[in-house]
Amino acid sequence: MAIIKFKNIKSNLQHVIDYGKNGDKTENGALVSSINCGVATTYEEMALIKKFYQKEGGILGYHIIQSFDGFETSPENANKIGQQLAEEMWGDRFQVVICTHVNKQNVHNHIIINSVSFVDGIKYHNSKTNIAFIREVSDRLCLENGLSIIDTPKSNKEKEIAEKRIDNFNRRDDKMQEVINDIDEAIKSVKKYSDFKLALKAKGYSNIKDNGKYFSLKTPYYSRNVRINRVFGGDYSVQAIKERIYGYRKNETMPFANYNKKYYKKTFTGPKVDWKKYNYNIFYKWYIHALYWLGVLPAKVTVEEITVQDYKVRNKTKMVFEELSFINQSHSKSIEYIKTHKKEIEEKLPILKGERENLWFKHKKASSANEKAFILERINLISDEISTLYGQRNACTRIIDTYNRVYEEVEKEQAEKKKLIELTECRNKKIINKI
Repeated sequence: MAIIKFKNIKSNLQHVIDYGKNGDKTENGALVSSINCGVATTYEEMALIKKFYQKEGGILGYHIIQSFDGFETSPENANKIGQQLAEEMWGDRFQVVICTHVNKQNVHNHIIINSVSFVDGIKYHNSKTNIAFIREVSDRLCLENGLSIIDTPKSNKEKEIAEKRIDNFNRRDDKMQEVINDIDEAIKSVKKYSDFKLALKAKGYSNIKDNGKYFSLKTPYYSRNVRINRVFGGDYSVQAIKERIYGYRKNETMPFANYNKKYYKKTFTGPKVDWKKYNYNIFYKWYIHALYWLGVLPAKVTVEEITVQDYKVRNKTKMVFEELSFINQSHSKSIEYIKTHKKEIEEKLPILKGERENLWFKHKKASSANEKAFILERINLISDEISTLYGQRNACTRIIDTYNRVYEEVEKEQAEKKKLIELTECRNKKIINKI
């Protein structure tokens, strides 16, 4: 049964870390692991974070002792459970070292946490609610590993109090209700998991962490990260969110690829409207209105089914035209220019995306309809630019790949010719020597 004890480290953090890493108690360091820092340089890295954020005073860290019932589990498994606990509780923001001791009548973990976050410098506060979370996670991990937990009238009373604290933190807080509403809206508004994260960023969420199992983020309502599945339960784990987005259910099997998918070709009969020109050229706008009045527009659309092979040919042809158009417009004269241009695009894209995210945040906070419309227009312009840059980057990637492939083939061909010439010369020398 796992027992959790807590201690605040107010002085000499290095001494506590050295005690935990003592080789005589950890089988010469084999039972020491760490998260977000190195095992050998734990103290130095923790002290560096404190110095960087100028928070070298107050509580220096937290010392948590996780004790098991005798040797009901192996030291290696105990250390693994300690790692899982540390990863789930603090893995997204804090440095942690886990030391498993075997020098007493039972195996136990010494978990030492840096009080300052390496992400934003905010200090960790080991509140009663956080303690309740730690005990809840520890008990769950023990049960998952087939270990016992404390089951006494006193412990059951403490669990009941802890559950009330957790429930109050999770669902009775108005701010938490805002968070869950935003998450539900983001899930309903997207078709891909990657877009789900972008939708949250547009709503003002940041520092989104996803390790495939746990999902945490920084909300506009709190100064710290919130672990979503811990707060709102298993329905908000990474897998559950993906199932809701893609429409899968737990009892259903994932569908295989649809090999009977049909492809269609759209044909437009009529002039193509340049909407960018339409927005700023009054004469062009009159011309388009006249076409609508005469019935030339809207363009007539005919749809016909095509084979998979035709679709692939059309797609490949489209990409070739994009590459040729890019080369013509940029006046590219060498592969080095294309590589440089691709690098410049990759540096520019994050800046534009960040600017767009800030505009979405301003759009959410804007009070007047005119201000929202103005911001939305700027967002659309940036989105168009991002789309153009993505197209150019993909064209650059394909050009570089084609160049590398052709270069390798030419090199291989030249090497074979050289080898053939050498063999021919060698054979001629042998013939001459025989003569």
